[in-house]
Amino acid sequence: MRNISDFKTVSLLQRKPVNYRFYFCIFLTCVLIGGVSKLSPIFLILSGYGILKLWKWYRKKQKDLNVLVAKWLRFFLESNNLYQTTTVEKYDKDNKIRKEKIISNSAIVGYLITDQEITIRAYKQGDLYTDKTNGFDTSLSALLKLSLDEKIDTVTHCDYIFKRFPDKRLILSQGVPPIKGTVIPITENISYDISKVSHGLTVGGTGSGKSFFINYKILCYVQMGAILYIADPKSADLYLLRFINGFEERVGTEPNQIAKLLREASDIMEERYRTHFSDTSAFGKTFKDFNLPPLVFVFDELAAFMKTADRHLKDEVISRIYNIILKGRQAGVFMELILQRPDASILDGAIRDQLGCRALLSNASTEAAHMIFGSSDVEYKAITEKGGGYIKIDGQGKERYFEAPYLGKDFNFIEELKKYQKDVSAEEL
Repeated sequence: MRNISDFKTVSLLQRKPVNYRFYFCIFLTCVLIGGVSKLSPIFLILSGYGILKLWKWYRKKQKDLNVLVAKWLRFFLESNNLYQTTTVEKYDKDNKIRKEKIISNSAIVGYLITDQEITIRAYKQGDLYTDKTNGFDTSLSALLKLSLDEKIDTVTHCDYIFKRFPDKRLILSQGVPPIKGTVIPITENISYDISKVSHGLTVGGTGSGKSFFINYKILCYVQMGAILYIADPKSADLYLLRFINGFEERVGTEPNQIAKLLREASDIMEERYRTHFSDTSAFGKTFKDFNLPPLVFVFDELAAFMKTADRHLKDEVISRIYNIILKGRQAGVFMELILQRPDASILDGAIRDQLGCRALLSNASTEAAHMIFGSSDVEYKAITEKGGGYIKIDGQGKERYFEAPYLGKDFNFIEELKKYQKDVSAEEL
Protein backbone atom coordinates (compact mmCIF):
# COMPACT_ATOMS: atom_id res chain seq x y z
CA MET A 1 0.00 0.00 0.00
CA ARG A 2 1.40 3.37 -1.03
CA ASN A 3 0.47 5.93 1.62
CA ILE A 4 0.26 9.58 0.65
CA SER A 5 2.55 10.49 3.56
CA ASP A 6 5.34 8.36 2.07
CA PHE A 7 5.57 10.46 -1.10
CA LYS A 8 7.91 13.39 -1.55
CA THR A 9 6.44 16.09 -3.77
CA VAL A 10 7.96 18.25 -6.47
CA SER A 11 6.44 21.49 -7.76
CA LEU A 12 7.86 24.52 -9.52
CA LEU A 13 6.24 26.62 -6.79
CA GLN A 14 8.78 25.14 -4.39
CA ARG A 15 12.16 26.80 -4.00
CA LYS A 16 15.02 24.96 -5.62
CA PRO A 17 17.06 22.70 -3.34
CA VAL A 18 20.02 24.28 -1.59
CA ASN A 19 23.13 24.40 -3.73
CA TYR A 20 25.68 22.79 -1.44
CA ARG A 21 28.53 23.89 -3.73
CA PHE A 22 27.93 27.46 -2.56
CA TYR A 23 28.50 26.50 1.06
CA PHE A 24 31.48 24.41 0.08
CA CYS A 25 33.10 27.47 -1.52
CA ILE A 26 32.47 29.53 1.62
CA PHE A 27 34.06 26.84 3.76
CA LEU A 28 37.06 26.56 1.46
CA THR A 29 37.54 30.33 1.47
CA CYS A 30 37.54 30.38 5.26
CA VAL A 31 40.17 27.66 5.35
CA LEU A 32 42.42 29.53 2.91
CA ILE A 33 42.11 32.69 4.93
CA GLY A 34 43.04 30.72 7.99
CA GLY A 35 46.12 29.40 6.19
CA VAL A 36 47.24 32.84 5.08
CA SER A 37 46.81 34.07 8.63
CA LYS A 38 49.47 31.52 9.65
CA LEU A 39 47.25 29.56 11.97
CA SER A 40 48.54 26.35 13.47
CA PRO A 41 49.42 23.38 11.22
CA ILE A 42 47.02 21.27 13.25
CA PHE A 43 44.17 23.57 12.19
CA LEU A 44 45.20 23.26 8.53
CA ILE A 45 45.37 19.46 8.77
CA LEU A 46 41.92 19.30 10.35
CA SER A 47 40.60 21.72 7.74
CA GLY A 48 41.97 19.58 4.93
CA TYR A 49 40.35 16.51 6.44
CA GLY A 50 37.07 18.42 6.74
CA ILE A 51 37.26 19.47 3.09
CA LEU A 52 37.81 15.89 1.99
CA LYS A 53 34.86 14.58 4.05
CA LEU A 54 32.61 17.38 2.80
CA TRP A 55 33.57 16.66 -0.79
CA LYS A 56 32.84 12.93 -0.41
CA TRP A 57 29.51 13.70 1.22
CA TYR A 58 28.62 16.13 -1.54
CA ARG A 59 29.50 13.62 -4.31
CA LYS A 60 27.44 10.93 -2.57
CA LYS A 61 24.55 13.36 -2.24
CA GLN A 62 24.60 14.11 -5.96
CA LYS A 63 24.36 10.38 -6.72
CA ASP A 64 21.52 9.81 -4.26
CA LEU A 65 18.50 8.52 -6.18
CA ASN A 66 16.05 10.72 -4.28
CA VAL A 67 18.02 13.83 -5.24
CA LEU A 68 18.28 12.70 -8.86
CA VAL A 69 14.59 11.88 -9.21
CA ALA A 70 13.58 15.21 -7.67
CA LYS A 71 15.91 16.98 -10.12
CA TRP A 72 14.54 15.01 -13.08
CA LEU A 73 10.94 15.76 -12.09
CA ARG A 74 11.62 19.50 -11.93
CA PHE A 75 13.05 19.21 -15.43
CA PHE A 76 9.96 17.21 -16.46
CA LEU A 77 7.60 19.93 -15.22
CA GLU A 78 9.61 22.71 -16.86
CA SER A 79 10.17 21.03 -20.24
CA ASN A 80 6.52 19.97 -20.57
CA ASN A 81 5.22 23.43 -19.63
CA LEU A 82 3.28 22.10 -16.67
CA TYR A 83 3.18 25.49 -15.00
CA GLN A 84 1.75 28.99 -15.43
CA THR A 85 3.45 32.33 -15.06
CA THR A 86 2.24 35.80 -14.31
CA THR A 87 3.94 39.17 -14.64
CA VAL A 88 4.47 41.31 -11.54
CA GLU A 89 6.05 44.71 -11.06
CA LYS A 90 8.98 45.13 -8.67
CA TYR A 91 11.26 47.97 -7.62
CA ASP A 92 14.96 47.49 -8.30
CA LYS A 93 17.83 48.95 -6.25
CA ASP A 94 17.55 52.22 -8.17
CA ASN A 95 13.87 52.44 -7.15
CA LYS A 96 12.76 51.88 -10.71
CA ILE A 97 9.83 49.65 -11.57
CA ARG A 98 10.69 46.56 -13.56
CA LYS A 99 8.50 43.69 -14.71
CA GLU A 100 9.31 40.14 -13.75
CA LYS A 101 7.69 36.81 -14.57
CA ILE A 102 7.00 34.51 -11.67
CA ILE A 103 5.44 31.04 -11.50
CA SER A 104 1.86 31.35 -10.29
CA ASN A 105 0.68 27.75 -10.66
CA SER A 106 2.33 24.39 -11.19
CA ALA A 107 1.41 20.76 -11.60
CA ILE A 108 2.45 18.66 -8.61
CA VAL A 109 4.13 15.29 -8.87
CA GLY A 110 5.27 13.00 -6.09
CA TYR A 111 7.75 10.17 -5.95
CA LEU A 112 8.31 7.14 -3.78
CA ILE A 113 11.44 5.00 -4.08
CA THR A 114 11.71 1.49 -2.67
CA ASP A 115 14.27 -1.25 -3.17
CA GLN A 116 12.37 -2.60 -6.17
CA GLU A 117 10.20 0.23 -7.54
CA ILE A 118 10.00 3.91 -8.35
CA THR A 119 6.45 5.27 -8.20
CA ILE A 120 5.70 8.64 -9.74
CA ARG A 121 2.38 10.13 -8.63
CA ALA A 122 0.74 12.86 -10.71
CA TYR A 123 -1.74 14.70 -8.48
CA LYS A 124 -5.15 15.85 -9.75
CA GLN A 125 -6.04 19.28 -8.42
CA GLY A 126 -8.96 20.17 -10.68
CA ASP A 127 -6.84 22.64 -12.65
CA LEU A 128 -5.92 22.64 -16.34
CA TYR A 129 -3.28 19.92 -15.75
CA THR A 130 -5.74 17.37 -14.34
CA ASP A 131 -6.70 15.94 -17.74
CA LYS A 132 -3.01 15.43 -18.57
CA THR A 133 -2.10 13.41 -15.47
CA ASN A 134 -2.90 10.01 -17.02
CA GLY A 135 -0.96 10.65 -20.23
CA PHE A 136 2.62 10.75 -18.95
CA ASP A 137 3.49 7.11 -19.77
CA THR A 138 5.99 7.72 -22.57
CA SER A 139 7.51 10.89 -21.10
CA LEU A 140 8.17 9.41 -17.67
CA SER A 141 9.58 6.19 -19.16
CA ALA A 142 12.03 8.27 -21.17
CA LEU A 143 12.84 10.45 -18.15
CA LEU A 144 13.66 7.50 -15.86
CA LYS A 145 14.94 5.24 -18.67
CA LEU A 146 12.69 2.48 -17.31
CA SER A 147 9.75 0.59 -18.78
CA LEU A 148 6.38 1.29 -17.19
CA ASP A 149 5.27 -1.74 -15.18
CA GLU A 150 1.84 -0.58 -14.06
CA LYS A 151 -0.39 2.49 -14.12
CA ILE A 152 -3.11 3.09 -11.52
CA ASP A 153 -5.53 5.92 -12.29
CA THR A 154 -7.74 7.18 -9.45
CA VAL A 155 -9.93 10.21 -8.79
CA THR A 156 -7.20 12.10 -6.92
CA HIS A 157 -4.00 10.97 -8.67
CA CYS A 158 -2.41 8.72 -11.26
CA ASP A 159 0.44 6.44 -10.20
CA TYR A 160 3.13 5.35 -12.64
CA ILE A 161 5.02 2.35 -11.26
CA PHE A 162 8.44 1.45 -12.64
CA LYS A 163 10.55 -1.55 -11.69
CA ARG A 164 14.05 -0.34 -10.84
CA PHE A 165 15.60 -3.48 -12.26
CA PRO A 166 14.34 -5.27 -15.38
CA ASP A 167 12.48 -8.52 -14.88
CA LYS A 168 14.61 -11.55 -15.71
CA ARG A 169 13.56 -14.24 -18.13
CA LEU A 170 13.67 -17.85 -16.97
CA ILE A 171 16.32 -19.75 -18.91
CA LEU A 172 15.64 -23.47 -18.65
CA SER A 173 18.83 -25.01 -19.98
CA GLN A 174 19.07 -27.11 -16.81
CA GLY A 175 15.41 -28.11 -16.68
CA VAL A 176 12.31 -26.68 -15.09
CA PRO A 177 12.81 -25.11 -11.64
CA PRO A 178 11.13 -26.91 -8.73
CA ILE A 179 7.45 -26.02 -8.51
CA LYS A 180 6.17 -25.02 -5.07
CA GLY A 181 2.61 -26.12 -4.48
CA THR A 182 0.33 -24.88 -7.24
CA VAL A 183 2.34 -21.79 -8.18
CA ILE A 184 3.57 -21.37 -11.76
CA PRO A 185 6.59 -19.02 -12.10
CA ILE A 186 6.50 -17.10 -15.38
CA THR A 187 9.52 -14.81 -14.92
CA GLU A 188 11.71 -13.95 -11.96
CA ASN A 189 9.07 -11.48 -10.72
CA ILE A 190 5.83 -12.83 -12.21
CA SER A 191 4.04 -15.94 -10.98
CA TYR A 192 0.54 -17.07 -10.15
CA ASP A 193 -1.25 -19.73 -8.11
CA ILE A 194 -3.66 -21.82 -10.20
CA SER A 195 -5.85 -22.43 -7.15
CA LYS A 196 -6.58 -18.67 -7.11
CA VAL A 197 -6.03 -17.69 -10.75
CA SER A 198 -7.82 -20.25 -12.88
CA HIS A 199 -7.56 -21.13 -16.56
CA GLY A 200 -5.21 -19.76 -19.19
CA LEU A 201 -5.27 -18.25 -22.66
CA THR A 202 -2.18 -18.07 -24.87
CA VAL A 203 -2.35 -16.29 -28.23
CA GLY A 204 0.48 -16.02 -30.73
CA GLY A 205 1.28 -16.66 -34.37
CA THR A 206 3.89 -18.91 -35.91
CA GLY A 207 7.36 -18.19 -34.52
CA SER A 208 6.06 -16.20 -31.56
CA GLY A 209 7.34 -18.64 -28.92
CA LYS A 210 3.80 -19.81 -28.13
CA SER A 211 4.73 -23.52 -28.28
CA PHE A 212 7.67 -23.05 -25.90
CA PHE A 213 5.39 -21.23 -23.46
CA ILE A 214 2.67 -23.87 -23.42
CA ASN A 215 5.27 -26.68 -23.23
CA TYR A 216 6.75 -24.98 -20.19
CA LYS A 217 3.32 -24.68 -18.54
CA ILE A 218 2.65 -28.36 -19.23
CA LEU A 219 5.91 -29.26 -17.44
CA CYS A 220 4.86 -27.10 -14.49
CA TYR A 221 1.45 -28.76 -14.30
CA VAL A 222 2.91 -32.27 -14.48
CA GLN A 223 5.44 -31.42 -11.78
CA MET A 224 2.48 -30.48 -9.56
CA GLY A 225 1.07 -33.95 -10.11
CA ALA A 226 -1.65 -32.63 -12.43
CA ILE A 227 -3.58 -34.87 -14.83
CA LEU A 228 -3.41 -33.53 -18.38
CA TYR A 229 -5.80 -33.96 -21.27
CA ILE A 230 -4.55 -32.77 -24.66
CA ALA A 231 -6.64 -31.70 -27.67
CA ASP A 232 -4.57 -31.03 -30.79
CA PRO A 233 -6.85 -30.67 -33.85
CA LYS A 234 -3.86 -30.04 -36.13
CA SER A 235 -2.09 -33.27 -35.12
CA ALA A 236 1.04 -31.23 -34.36
CA ASP A 237 3.65 -31.70 -31.61
CA LEU A 238 1.24 -32.08 -28.70
CA TYR A 239 -0.49 -35.00 -30.43
CA LEU A 240 2.80 -36.93 -30.13
CA LEU A 241 2.37 -37.01 -26.35
CA ARG A 242 0.05 -39.99 -26.87
CA PHE A 243 3.22 -42.12 -27.05
CA ILE A 244 4.20 -41.20 -23.49
CA ASN A 245 3.21 -43.44 -20.62
CA GLY A 246 0.11 -42.03 -18.91
CA PHE A 247 -1.01 -39.94 -21.90
CA GLU A 248 -2.13 -42.76 -24.21
CA GLU A 249 -5.86 -42.31 -23.58
CA ARG A 250 -5.79 -38.58 -22.89
CA VAL A 251 -4.65 -37.12 -26.23
CA GLY A 252 -7.04 -36.50 -29.14
CA THR A 253 -6.97 -34.95 -32.59
CA GLU A 254 -10.24 -35.97 -34.31
CA PRO A 255 -13.36 -33.96 -33.38
CA ASN A 256 -15.07 -37.02 -31.87
CA GLN A 257 -11.96 -37.89 -29.82
CA ILE A 258 -11.73 -34.33 -28.51
CA ALA A 259 -15.42 -34.25 -27.60
CA LYS A 260 -15.01 -37.57 -25.75
CA LEU A 261 -12.03 -36.24 -23.76
CA LEU A 262 -13.96 -33.13 -22.81
CA ARG A 263 -16.90 -35.25 -21.65
CA GLU A 264 -14.53 -37.24 -19.45
CA ALA A 265 -12.94 -34.12 -17.95
CA SER A 266 -16.35 -32.56 -17.40
CA ASP A 267 -17.68 -35.74 -15.76
CA ILE A 268 -14.69 -35.83 -13.39
CA MET A 269 -15.40 -32.22 -12.40
CA GLU A 270 -19.06 -33.00 -11.69
CA GLU A 271 -18.11 -36.14 -9.74
CA ARG A 272 -15.72 -34.11 -7.59
CA TYR A 273 -18.52 -31.73 -6.75
CA ARG A 274 -20.87 -34.59 -5.85
CA THR A 275 -18.25 -36.33 -3.72
CA HIS A 276 -16.48 -33.48 -1.97
CA PHE A 277 -18.72 -30.40 -2.13
CA SER A 278 -22.13 -31.83 -1.25
CA ASP A 279 -22.63 -30.36 2.24
CA THR A 280 -21.77 -27.31 4.37
CA SER A 281 -18.51 -28.83 5.64
CA ALA A 282 -17.00 -27.99 2.24
CA PHE A 283 -17.75 -24.27 2.61
CA GLY A 284 -14.72 -22.21 1.51
CA LYS A 285 -12.66 -25.27 0.56
CA THR A 286 -11.02 -26.12 -2.75
CA PHE A 287 -9.54 -29.20 -4.39
CA LYS A 288 -6.33 -28.64 -2.40
CA ASP A 289 -8.15 -29.26 0.87
CA PHE A 290 -9.16 -32.71 -0.39
CA ASN A 291 -5.70 -33.53 -1.84
CA LEU A 292 -7.15 -33.80 -5.34
CA PRO A 293 -4.66 -33.45 -8.20
CA PRO A 294 -5.32 -30.59 -10.62
CA LEU A 295 -6.85 -31.68 -13.91
CA VAL A 296 -5.82 -29.51 -16.86
CA PHE A 297 -7.35 -29.67 -20.34
CA VAL A 298 -4.95 -28.18 -22.90
CA PHE A 299 -6.78 -27.23 -26.11
CA ASP A 300 -4.28 -26.31 -28.84
CA GLU A 301 -5.81 -24.17 -31.59
CA LEU A 302 -9.49 -24.25 -30.75
CA ALA A 303 -10.23 -22.36 -33.98
CA ALA A 304 -8.97 -25.33 -36.04
CA PHE A 305 -11.43 -27.60 -34.25
CA MET A 306 -14.28 -25.19 -34.97
CA LYS A 307 -13.51 -25.36 -38.70
CA THR A 308 -13.53 -29.18 -38.92
CA ALA A 309 -16.21 -30.28 -36.46
CA ASP A 310 -19.91 -30.55 -37.30
CA ARG A 311 -22.39 -28.19 -35.68
CA HIS A 312 -23.53 -30.68 -33.04
CA LEU A 313 -19.97 -31.31 -31.81
CA LYS A 314 -19.12 -27.62 -31.91
CA ASP A 315 -22.06 -26.77 -29.67
CA GLU A 316 -21.23 -29.60 -27.25
CA VAL A 317 -17.51 -28.78 -27.02
CA ILE A 318 -18.04 -25.04 -26.56
CA SER A 319 -20.71 -25.72 -23.93
CA ARG A 320 -18.38 -28.03 -21.96
CA ILE A 321 -15.43 -25.62 -22.26
CA TYR A 322 -17.54 -22.77 -20.92
CA ASN A 323 -18.87 -24.98 -18.11
CA ILE A 324 -15.35 -25.93 -16.99
CA ILE A 325 -14.17 -22.32 -17.20
CA LEU A 326 -17.11 -21.06 -15.14
CA LYS A 327 -17.09 -23.67 -12.36
CA GLY A 328 -13.85 -25.66 -12.56
CA ARG A 329 -11.61 -23.72 -10.17
CA GLN A 330 -12.97 -25.03 -6.87
CA ALA A 331 -12.87 -28.62 -8.12
CA GLY A 332 -9.37 -28.18 -9.55
CA VAL A 333 -10.34 -28.60 -13.22
CA PHE A 334 -8.74 -26.04 -15.54
CA MET A 335 -8.66 -25.06 -19.21
CA GLU A 336 -5.61 -23.90 -21.16
CA LEU A 337 -6.77 -22.45 -24.48
CA ILE A 338 -4.27 -21.77 -27.28
CA LEU A 339 -5.07 -19.66 -30.34
CA GLN A 340 -3.06 -18.29 -33.25
CA ARG A 341 -5.20 -15.17 -33.25
CA PRO A 342 -8.08 -13.88 -31.13
CA ASP A 343 -11.48 -14.90 -32.43
CA ALA A 344 -14.55 -12.98 -31.26
CA SER A 345 -16.85 -15.89 -32.17
CA ILE A 346 -14.99 -18.11 -29.67
CA LEU A 347 -13.74 -15.61 -27.13
CA ASP A 348 -16.66 -13.48 -25.98
CA GLY A 349 -16.06 -10.96 -23.23
CA ALA A 350 -17.82 -12.91 -20.47
CA ILE A 351 -15.65 -16.01 -20.99
CA ARG A 352 -12.46 -14.04 -21.64
CA ASP A 353 -12.73 -12.37 -18.24
CA GLN A 354 -12.89 -15.79 -16.55
CA LEU A 355 -9.47 -16.74 -17.95
CA GLY A 356 -7.16 -15.74 -15.13
CA CYS A 357 -3.84 -15.79 -17.02
CA ARG A 358 -3.92 -14.28 -20.52
CA ALA A 359 -0.78 -13.99 -22.65
CA LEU A 360 -0.34 -12.38 -26.05
CA LEU A 361 2.99 -13.24 -27.65
CA SER A 362 4.64 -11.21 -30.44
CA ASN A 363 3.13 -8.11 -32.03
CA ALA A 364 -0.60 -7.70 -32.46
CA SER A 365 -3.01 -4.93 -33.39
CA THR A 366 -4.56 -2.79 -30.68
CA GLU A 367 -7.92 -4.33 -31.55
CA ALA A 368 -6.55 -7.85 -31.02
CA ALA A 369 -4.99 -6.84 -27.71
CA HIS A 370 -8.28 -5.35 -26.55
CA MET A 371 -10.07 -8.55 -27.55
CA ILE A 372 -7.73 -10.51 -25.26
CA PHE A 373 -7.23 -8.09 -22.38
CA GLY A 374 -10.35 -5.96 -22.57
CA SER A 375 -10.46 -2.18 -22.60
CA SER A 376 -7.05 -0.79 -21.68
CA ASP A 377 -4.95 2.37 -21.90
CA VAL A 378 -1.66 0.44 -21.97
CA GLU A 379 0.67 1.60 -24.76
CA TYR A 380 1.96 -1.58 -26.40
CA LYS A 381 5.56 -1.46 -27.54
CA ALA A 382 6.96 -3.31 -30.53
CA ILE A 383 8.02 -6.88 -29.71
CA THR A 384 11.44 -7.87 -31.06
CA GLU A 385 12.30 -10.81 -28.80
CA LYS A 386 10.94 -14.27 -29.59
CA GLY A 387 8.76 -15.24 -26.65
CA GLY A 388 8.18 -11.61 -25.76
CA GLY A 389 4.67 -10.26 -25.34
CA TYR A 390 2.13 -9.04 -22.82
CA ILE A 391 0.56 -10.93 -19.94
CA LYS A 392 -2.38 -10.14 -17.68
CA ILE A 393 -2.95 -12.09 -14.47
CA ASP A 394 -6.03 -11.59 -12.32
CA GLY A 395 -5.29 -9.52 -9.25
CA GLN A 396 -1.94 -8.28 -10.59
CA GLY A 397 -2.99 -5.11 -12.38
CA LYS A 398 -3.04 -4.38 -16.08
CA GLU A 399 -1.26 -6.33 -18.76
CA ARG A 400 2.51 -5.84 -18.84
CA TYR A 401 5.44 -6.80 -20.99
CA PHE A 402 7.13 -10.13 -20.24
CA GLU A 403 9.36 -12.69 -21.88
CA ALA A 404 8.17 -16.28 -21.67
CA PRO A 405 10.56 -18.92 -20.26
CA TYR A 406 13.20 -19.92 -22.80
CA LEU A 407 13.61 -23.65 -23.29
CA GLY A 408 16.48 -23.48 -25.79
CA LYS A 409 17.21 -25.59 -28.86
CA ASP A 410 18.87 -28.37 -26.86
CA PHE A 411 16.09 -28.61 -24.29
CA ASN A 412 14.50 -32.07 -24.46
CA PHE A 413 10.84 -31.47 -23.65
CA ILE A 414 9.83 -35.13 -23.98
CA GLU A 415 12.56 -36.42 -21.64
CA GLU A 416 11.80 -33.67 -19.13
CA LEU A 417 8.12 -34.58 -19.27
CA LYS A 418 8.85 -38.27 -18.65
CA LYS A 419 10.73 -37.36 -15.45
CA TYR A 420 7.56 -36.09 -13.81
CA GLN A 421 4.73 -37.94 -15.55
CA LYS A 422 3.12 -40.80 -13.64
CA ASP A 423 0.15 -43.11 -14.05
CA VAL A 424 -2.93 -42.01 -12.14
CA SER A 425 -5.76 -44.37 -11.29
CA ALA A 426 -9.43 -43.45 -11.66
CA GLU A 427 -9.76 -43.29 -7.86
CA GLU A 428 -7.12 -40.58 -7.62
CA LEU A 429 -9.00 -38.38 -10.09
